[in-house]
Amino acid sequence: MAQPARPALLASLLTLAVAASPPLLSAAPAFELRQTPEAVVVATPAYEVSLARAGAALTARRGGQPVLDGWAAGGPGGTFDKGGVRQTIGALQAVSRSGDLVVLDYATSAADVLARLELQPLADAVRVTVRLLVSEADAAPGFSWKLEPSGLWYGGGFQGFRDPQVWPLNEASLVTPSFLTSGLSQATPFWYTTKGVGLWVRTPLEFAYSVNKVVDGKRDGLLSVAMPLASALQYDLMLAADVREVVRRFTREVGYPRRVPPAEYLRLPIYTTWVEHKADVDQAKVLEFARAIRANRLPAGVLEIDDKWETRYGDMEVDTAKFPDARAMNDELHRLGFRVTLWVHPFVNTDSRAYVEHAKDGLLIRDANGGVGTIRWWNGAAGVRDFSNPRAGEAFRRQLDSLMQRFGFDGFKFDGGDVHFVVKDARPFRPITAAEYPDVYNTEATAQYGWNETRVGIDSQPLGVVQRLMDKNSVWGRENGLGALVPEALTTSLRGFFFLMPDMVGGNQYDGDRIEPELLVRWAQASALMPLLQFSVGPWHHGPQAIALCREASNLHLAFAGHTYRLAEASTRTGEPILAPLFYHAPDDPETFRITDQFLLGPDVVVAPVLTKGALARDLYLPKGRWVDYKTKKVVDGGRWLKAWPAPLDTLPVFVREGVTLP
Repeated sequence: MAQPARPALLASLLTLAVAASPPLLSAAPAFELRQTPEAVVVATPAYEVSLARAGAALTARRGGQPVLDGWAAGGPGGTFDKGGVRQTIGALQAVSRSGDLVVLDYATSAADVLARLELQPLADAVRVTVRLLVSEADAAPGFSWKLEPSGLWYGGGFQGFRDPQVWPLNEASLVTPSFLTSGLSQATPFWYTTKGVGLWVRTPLEFAYSVNKVVDGKRDGLLSVAMPLASALQYDLMLAADVREVVRRFTREVGYPRRVPPAEYLRLPIYTTWVEHKADVDQAKVLEFARAIRANRLPAGVLEIDDKWETRYGDMEVDTAKFPDARAMNDELHRLGFRVTLWVHPFVNTDSRAYVEHAKDGLLIRDANGGVGTIRWWNGAAGVRDFSNPRAGEAFRRQLDSLMQRFGFDGFKFDGGDVHFVVKDARPFRPITAAEYPDVYNTEATAQYGWNETRVGIDSQPLGVVQRLMDKNSVWGRENGLGALVPEALTTSLRGFFFLMPDMVGGNQYDGDRIEPELLVRWAQASALMPLLQFSVGPWHHGPQAIALCREASNLHLAFAGHTYRLAEASTRTGEPILAPLFYHAPDDPETFRITDQFLLGPDVVVAPVLTKGALARDLYLPKGRWVDYKTKKVVDGGRWLKAWPAPLDTLPVFVREGVTLP
């Protein structure tokens, strides 16, 4: 396909990256600062925030009712770590106001540490900056909020490769020393609650994170953060009327997508070679795979060639022993009706020719010693391309463009780019942190190509790239299997990554997991009405019924593609998500607050996939209104639960709001 004019596009995307620096949520309102014997109070027309005179305890009220309670500058009870010793924030020493900034200084149990809290009231939020002023850089600023007063909590990141993915977070128990690393894929540090509270960490550094940490055998009922690498931790407390409004305010600030993926990318299913062949892929196997897809009349528009097509990782040279004529292969794939995308990454392995070439030219990230910062990724030891250096991006794109021009590839799957693959003592060309690397990678690489796919991003939402969920396990449960698919997709979508791909139907068959026919079919159904649909293992391996039902799920995806694309185009203007939990479009209906196994495609289509092995029916909830069962055309009243709704293996329960015509 024709690519956008590269210099103009790159300038635009770099502008977006700069614009992603935290703006103010809104103009500062007139506010009242008053003091009582117990607290310092900041009051605006929309909310009131009070800071206790001891411990930096904070309570936020809206309409006179508390919606947030906890400690604004430290852990439980107003504590922090210094040199491995637990310290306590003590009495308030001073309060001052300068324009729209309120500064509170607290004594601490460490004689050489002063805890400073800076509050900037905004119309719909409070920007908070926590500083632990100390001569030694070993004190970790943080915060800790009680879960219960704020309702049910959602958001956060990926919860572990073999761990249950649990939302609402009130029901989870999570402890990690590194939120961004553990969050792996789309790790935007944003949380939101059913009472309209939002919490958004703005400082781009790694941090320790816990929810319901078990202390003395009991969950502590807190969401806590500590940022050991920061001299100052900045975060926004957003205070809105309800959960939908707080998500909208976040999306407005982080930025709407500025463009939409190609319509055909959203319309036609994608097939990737990964599960089918893993790294043992070659030209003959790719062509055999493509012909099997067509022979079984399975709708597909993209064939993605995954690892390993290179001679050595980082050289980006086609291995001619495995792909003797990649141009002829792609010509045949095009004749069969496929676009062809290729798996790429930012790693340059130490045994590659490119590593030797880039060892001194500044195109790989350096460490504190001035040499190449070497990491270990899943395919060996490597340097990492320094995309903060414009020359590194240009060189990488030249290689990608060459692959397109010489061999006829149409686009790329951009893997890697994770925070933890940046060496801890990195000295990049431009002063970015590891937390900013995924967005720079997406700006300089992913967003430069229309047929793209990535798996990382913190503030990449405005780029409008396709975001794939983290690799899924081929299991039924919430342990990053089918049961985790819907809640993780919804969490990703409400962080502003609208063009999401729910990983491969059936999962990746890692660690001895095996896909079986029922799991494959139910997974295809659960993914069918998500923005993009991707298969890998061929349904023909699982018999005629699996082929027929995967074909049916694919045709359902096609049937709703016009509706999905209309939502995608609208998202660039409105910031409204394509996929959303029921509570987003029914924020005043408490029945929707705990539902994480259904979703809405726009406000008018309810999808209730079967996620339990052997189930032939399921309970489902319909929001208020009248709904039409898409398959049977039966009209049912909403605002209630439908118990044991029939859902045999050939049925995905889908309901369309009465009166809505799908394109």
